[in-house]
Amino acid sequence: MLPTAEQIPTSMSSQEATVTALHDRDQARRLSRLATEALLAEVELSPKPGLVDPTSCASHDDMDVETFRASIDAISPWFPVLHETGRAGHRDGPARFLERLRRPGMGCEDAMFAATRGVNTHKGAVFAFGLLLGCAGRLAAGGLPVTVHTLTALAGRMARPLVEVELPSVDRPGTFGEVAFVQHRLAGARGEAASGYASVRLRALPAYRAVLEDRGDQRAALLQALLVLLATTDDTTLVKDGSLDGLRHVQRSAHELLETGGVRAPDALTRLCRLDADLTARRLSPGGCADLLAVTHFLAHLPSGDD
Repeated sequence: MLPTAEQIPTSMSSQEATVTALHDRDQARRLSRLATEALLAEVELSPKPGLVDPTSCASHDDMDVETFRASIDAISPWFPVLHETGRAGHRDGPARFLERLRRPGMGCEDAMFAATRGVNTHKGAVFAFGLLLGCAGRLAAGGLPVTVHTLTALAGRMARPLVEVELPSVDRPGTFGEVAFVQHRLAGARGEAASGYASVRLRALPAYRAVLEDRGDQRAALLQALLVLLATTDDTTLVKDGSLDGLRHVQRSAHELLETGGVRAPDALTRLCRLDADLTARRLSPGGCADLLAVTHFLAHLPSGDD
């Protein structure tokens, strides 16, 4: 879709506007492809403690790796739509921008539920990538580069109303995240977004890059990033029945693995498999960390923008 008249600066010629629109369309395709690849990389990774992968359904009896693949196929066509929606709302304030993204975000969720027959495979990922792709479109409309720095900074600014206004107004919590906020003041996925994905940007992404540079092994790099997320993130999908016990157990267990070297330890895969069995037996599934791992993979393929 070419930009509307109100989206084109008055100083921009028709030819320049067309070139800009084509560039933005190419960017939308490229970033949408990166988001899809990130989600596939996450679900294909193994062993993932407590999470669905090609060798295990973990504690889930309603989903397997094929459910996730079908979900990814269903939600991926919405990614360019989210980018374009963000581009169209590049003059919106944060609250209006979020509201604009909500409609295609719900369409994306509906596509997921239709493909999985009602199973929630990627609701958190739809939220994260909906925001990130929308913000990428907004940056493109302003002629700004999409880098780790610019994208996470804008996502944080746009998501701030979610923790400053939306969460504090919850009276009857209906999700793990809302229960965790009301009872423990943990902001969950909304807090991660409002922080500009600090858990990824400051911890998981550096861990991923360090292992990738050291070993040239993306699987090992992703597993190390996952361990870092498990050890340091307040994943509200682990706050069950109002208790923090599951969350703290996962954090302690992952921290112990990192203390022994993480994926650099000679018996790393054995330890990961043991942790997977442990979390499966406890029916603990750190879905929030899985979403952040996909975000890590996505951001790892963007320029840092720190220069």
